[in-house]
Amino acid sequence: MSDNKPDTYQTILKITNTIIHQRTRSGLFKEIYNVLQPLLSFDRISIILKRTGSITSWDYFSPALGVNMPMLDNNTMAPQRAEIPRRVMQEKKTFIVDINLEGHLPEAAMLTAVGLRSFICTPLLMPGQPVGTLQLFYKNAFPLSAAEVDMVEKVSQQIALAIDNMLAYEKLEQLKDSLAEEKAYLQKEIQALDEPREIVYKAPVMQQLIDTVRNVARTDTTVLITGETGSGKELVARTIHDLSLRKSKTFIKVNCAALVPTLIESELFGHERGAFTGAAARKIGRFEIANKTTLFMDEIGELPLNTQAKLLQVLQDGVFERVGGVQPIKTDVRIIAATNQNLKKLVEGKQFREDLFYRLNIFPIHVPPLRDRAEDIPVLGSYFGGKFCIKLNRPRPHLEPEATAMLMGYGWPGNVRELQNFIERIIILKSGQTVTGEDIKNILNSAPARDK
Repeated sequence: MSDNKPDTYQTILKITNTIIHQRTRSGLFKEIYNVLQPLLSFDRISIILKRTGSITSWDYFSPALGVNMPMLDNNTMAPQRAEIPRRVMQEKKTFIVDINLEGHLPEAAMLTAVGLRSFICTPLLMPGQPVGTLQLFYKNAFPLSAAEVDMVEKVSQQIALAIDNMLAYEKLEQLKDSLAEEKAYLQKEIQALDEPREIVYKAPVMQQLIDTVRNVARTDTTVLITGETGSGKELVARTIHDLSLRKSKTFIKVNCAALVPTLIESELFGHERGAFTGAAARKIGRFEIANKTTLFMDEIGELPLNTQAKLLQVLQDGVFERVGGVQPIKTDVRIIAATNQNLKKLVEGKQFREDLFYRLNIFPIHVPPLRDRAEDIPVLGSYFGGKFCIKLNRPRPHLEPEATAMLMGYGWPGNVRELQNFIERIIILKSGQTVTGEDIKNILNSAPARDK
C-alpha cells in the first residue's frame, strides 16, 4: 500500500457526503465500492447485513480475479456459516486474517478457490450494536498499514450510519406500500357494507357456536371453519376478529378459489419489481397487509400444493419472502381459514398437505347448515326483510303462518345466502301485501338457480 498516509478525516468526510444520501441497496453499495476502491485497492469487498435473525450479503470481486460476480442484494457465495463475520459481530472488534494460516475456517476453501489470501473484517455498529460487517479481501499478504486499518474502522461507522438510514428508508417505503394496499382494500370493504355484519340466531346449536367463538377469539390460535357454502363462515370469522385483541386493525380476507393460479403467491406474499413479466412495481401481499391483524383465508382447500408449503412456513416461523425477493419479512398474522370441502379426504388424495392440515386444524369450528337450525329461519327472514325494505324503500309484507312454516320446512341448499336472496325477491314481488304459502311455493318454483 502507498507510503502516503491518507487524510483520514477528509476521506471520511468525502465518503460520508457520497454515501449518506443513497436510499437504495444497489446505489449505496456501488457508491461504497466507488469511494473505497481507489483508497484501499482491495480485490473483493463484501458487506454482510444481519437482519431478522438471518444474514444477507453483497459482494463485488475485482475483474482482475476473473470471477464473474455481479453486484447483488444477496449472494450465496458468501458462506452462511462464515465464522469470522459472526465473531466480529459478537465481539464487536476488527479481525485481520491470513487465510494460509487459518485453513480451518469454513470460508477458507471458497476464498482460496477464487485466489484470495488475506482480509480485514470490521463491525458495522449502529449504535453500539452490530448491523453487519465490512470485509476487504486481497490476493496477497495483507497490505494495509496501521493508519489505513484505523481509517477502515472509522469509515465503517459512517457506512453503518448510511446502511441504517437505507434500512429505515426501506421500512418507510414498505409501510407506505402497505398503507396504500390497505387503503385500496378498505375501499372495497366500504363498498360491501350492505352485507350482513352480525350473526342472527335463535337455535341452541348456534348459541353453542357463539360460546365457542367467544372462547377462542381473544387468543391468537389458528382457527379452521368448516361448513357448507352460504352457511356464514366468513361472518363467523369476522365475529372472531371483532371479539379479538386485534379488532382495532382491519380484517383482511382472501378467497383462495378466486385467485389466478399463476399469481396466487404474488397475491399472498407480494412481489418485487421485475420478479416476473408484468411486475412493473413492487406489490405488497395479503400477509404483509395483515401484519398485527387477522387474515381470513376462504376456500383454503383450493390452494396449490407449492403455495401450501409456503403457507406452512409462514404459520410455523412467521417469516416469508416476496416473489423475486431475498429479504425475509416477519409478520404477525392471526390465520382463520375456511372451507366447504373435506380436507381429510383431500389429504388422503394427496391434494392437501397433511402437515398443513394439522397446523390449520388446531381449533376447528363447524357452522351447521340452515336446515339443521330451522328455528333461525323466521328471525333471519325478519332481519333480512327489515334491511331490504330500507334498501329498496318498500313496505314490509306480512307472512301468513303457513308461509312461515313452508320456509322452515324447505331444505335451503344454498343456506343463509339463498334465504337472503329469497327474502329480497319477496320484498320486491309482495311488498306491503300478505304472503301465503302458495306465494312461497310459486316464488320458490320460479326462482333462478340457487347460489352455491
